[in-house]
Amino acid sequence: MIAVASVILVITPISWILLHQPQNDQADASIPIVTRTDDTYITPTTKPVVAPPTPSAKPTVPPSATPTPTDSTTPSTTPSTTKPTDRPTASPTEGRTTTDPTATPDDRPTTTSPSSPPTSTPPPPPADDGSMTSDELALFTMIDNARQNNGCAPLKRDSNITSGARNDAENNADSGSVNDSSGSKSEAGGDRWSVQDAYNQMMSQSSNTVLNCGHKTLGVGYGSSPHCTSLLCAITGKTPRNAWVADFS
Repeated sequence: MIAVASVILVITPISWILLHQPQNDQADASIPIVTRTDDTYITPTTKPVVAPPTPSAKPTVPPSATPTPTDSTTPSTTPSTTKPTDRPTASPTEGRTTTDPTATPDDRPTTTSPSSPPTSTPPPPPADDGSMTSDELALFTMIDNARQNNGCAPLKRDSNITSGARNDAENNADSGSVNDSSGSKSEAGGDRWSVQDAYNQMMSQSSNTVLNCGHKTLGVGYGSSPHCTSLLCAITGKTPRNAWVADFS
């Protein structure tokens, strides 16, 4: 009886397990059966087993162009180009000018007065044109050209000398004494004489005076006076007597 009871006790749990086991299709041999240590049944699955992702390799950090030494005791191969400079200490009175009441006049700061605007230089006075008439200027030009051709410097004009020469020429025309050359004067004239006639006579009788390069200034005067040349003056009219005076200085 004890033996029968022992067999029943063994067979009964096995039979219970077999009766309660799920009737599933035959497991695929390719699907792994997972068991746990806590005797809990795990239902097998037909899903493929996915391998866990392989961790990627850690990216390698490229070394920097200039490695920085980690040892603080190793001196740097590149000396620092920036040197610390001591910041100057500003004086409380910097930027301000103070006057010491006890300073002597030589020690006190000199105040510079604003410069006065430059004064413009007045233009030079215009050159003296000699105040000559057209006939007087024509004789002046002839004499001046002859002198320059002879190597003399150009002549200057002077209104005062022109005025004196003109008075002499008018007196000569009235008196008829038109060829009295002396000193620094050259005189010429005659009835109805032109400028060219007067120049020719001056060059023939007083060329030494006319071509003297020591003379620097010239004034020419012209005068004319009508006079009778015959008894028929009342019928024919008076004839103009022209006179020129070249006064050098």
